[in-house]
Amino acid sequence: MLAAAACVSGCGGDGPGGGPSGATRAFALGFTDFPSAATQAAVDDAYRVIREDGDLSVYHMDGGVPWQEVAAGQPYHPALESDLARQSARRPPGHKLYLSVTPIDFHRSGLAPHRGAASNEPLVAPWDTLSFDDPLVIDTFHAYCEQLITRFSPDWFAYAIEANLLHLNRPDRWAAFLTLADTLTARLHRDHPTLPVFATLQLETLYTHLATNGAACQQLMAFCDVLALSTYPYVLSGGSTALPADYWSGVRTLAPDKPLAIGETGWPAEPVTAPYPADIPGSEAAQAEYVRRLLSDLEAQDAAFVNWFFTRDYDAFWASTFSTSPDAAIVRLWKDHGLYDSLGTARPALADWKAWQARRRR
Repeated sequence: MLAAAACVSGCGGDGPGGGPSGATRAFALGFTDFPSAATQAAVDDAYRVIREDGDLSVYHMDGGVPWQEVAAGQPYHPALESDLARQSARRPPGHKLYLSVTPIDFHRSGLAPHRGAASNEPLVAPWDTLSFDDPLVIDTFHAYCEQLITRFSPDWFAYAIEANLLHLNRPDRWAAFLTLADTLTARLHRDHPTLPVFATLQLETLYTHLATNGAACQQLMAFCDVLALSTYPYVLSGGSTALPADYWSGVRTLAPDKPLAIGETGWPAEPVTAPYPADIPGSEAAQAEYVRRLLSDLEAQDAAFVNWFFTRDYDAFWASTFSTSPDAAIVRLWKDHGLYDSLGTARPALADWKAWQARRRR
């Protein structure tokens, strides 16, 4: 792990060669259902890619929690209920399901906002003053997790997304979050003894802040059945695909006896530019090289699943919505991650992805 952090921009990797020999793979392969535009056609296309290009559906719920409704035992807002009903209905038969939810906000600094008519609605009293370890927060979030597990019957369940970023941004809130994680996982293990439950870690943050964030990640592993990573190496490498040989294997020292999984990843097929604060090279060739390296390495690690976060470039969503949002700088980072470009044309990386998909999953 330390070696990977030290030489991320200068060490050679295993090279872009083909996948390991044989006709099987360890991991499920899939995508989130995030659409490329605010249209029904874009939604349909995202589900088409999930259905045709993988065997894993990923429902990533990072836009808040219906705190008031769950605490009061009331129905969700119809907009949220509609989203959940759609996701349940459109899960392809035979697909594994990775379901992730989080009590942490998008900026990974405090309690998640409210999810009602829209994502990320402001918290109202008393939620705007409660801490992660407040019994009302723990009980309500546990009830929400139980409702989602009952509805979706996932194969893997993440109860927090990129949790180590909370320690980086607000270390004063970390102990309270660990209390929530401890109580929540104990309850979930009691009621769902065969369901792997965990929080995901942001790998590049861990590597960049190893001295302090490493200890926090080690603490969190006590409440995780899977070592699940959010990983976007180009941010740390400056766009270089020459990743260290132990880029993913090195982090296994945190939890050597637990399965490894990629909760989210991607690589830009076009350069990352403003309003992101740094220019990062990106190309279709680099994206394809990353897919080859990622899947080869994850097969060697006998990984549980790999989630390529975006099916298609979201140029349309960027133009209509995200370019003027308060989070435009960070959202620009992922705009060109798709294995399909904004017009729906397959990128070269898709051929490498499909070659792995064609293998029988063990």
